[in-house]
Amino acid sequence: MSETRKPRRRAGRLAGPPVDGELGVAVSAAAVTDAAPVDAPVAKGRPTAASVDKLSQSAGSAGADGPSSGGADGSPSLAKVAVAEGDSAESVADDAGRRKSVGALIGLAAASIAVIALVVGAVFTTLAARSAAHSDDLREQYTATARQAVINLTTIRADSAKADIDRILSLASGEFKSEFDGRVDPFMSVVQQAKVSSTGEVVESGIESADDQSAKVLVAAKQMVSNTGSAEPQARQYRFRITVSNGPTGMTVSKVEFVG
Repeated sequence: MSETRKPRRRAGRLAGPPVDGELGVAVSAAAVTDAAPVDAPVAKGRPTAASVDKLSQSAGSAGADGPSSGGADGSPSLAKVAVAEGDSAESVADDAGRRKSVGALIGLAAASIAVIALVVGAVFTTLAARSAAHSDDLREQYTATARQAVINLTTIRADSAKADIDRILSLASGEFKSEFDGRVDPFMSVVQQAKVSSTGEVVESGIESADDQSAKVLVAAKQMVSNTGSAEPQARQYRFRITVSNGPTGMTVSKVEFVG
């Protein structure tokens, strides 16, 4: 009878400290894990010798480049900050220069506009002054002509009748001159026969309307008259509307109206 052999049980390793090979791998993995950056990927499973060496090299490179590329917390290095600050200062200086240039151009334009405005204002002022001066001069000539015509009409003497009538006609034109045509001799004869002596004086005058061609002037006059029919001189008051024309030969009286 044969003896039944029991299967031989394979002896397992008792729990205890790891062997030397396993201990080296575990220690290397722990060292690499401690030295690796925070954001380094964690290998899943049991690390191999190649991955341990690669992680060790990456950790060494990071440690060597750390002071120049950045701080441990990911902040930029001092060199990069200095360069950035230098660029910012240069940009600020350029912006300031451009603003100064633009401001200078704006100031120059404003000054030019102010000068042009002053010149235009001076031109308009000069033209307005000349126009006003011309208008005033013209009105004075109209008034002077009308006043002189009234004095000529109200001042006649028997001993100077011919000269007095000629003086009236020297300023006459148009309708007013036509009234004397053919009547000079009869009028002079009446003045001489009645021994008329009259002296006129302008009391007041003013322009009713005027333009460059003509004007209507109101004239108030006083006349002292004596003749053979009155022992004492008599005072008479008159109001005339004298139309003065500005023609090629100068100022003339073209119409005389009595105003009540």
